Amino acid sequence: MVVKLKMNLKAPLEAFCDRFPLFSMVVMQAVMAVVMMAAVGAIALAGGTVIWLFYRAAGLM
Repeated sequence: MVVKLKMNLKAPLEAFCDRFPLFSMVVMQAVMAVVMMAAVGAIALAGGTVIWLFYRAAGLM
């Protein structure tokens, strides 16, 4: 049952990619670029927060 459900969900995406290969590649690259920018932003935010907390704790701010 799970395999059938997975196949049913996978089929429309595969059909779309087969029908419009160039468009689907561009869309997938754009989606991955946004995901990677969000990941890098989250890492930078975490690092900046740690630095800010350290300066705040040391009384430099």
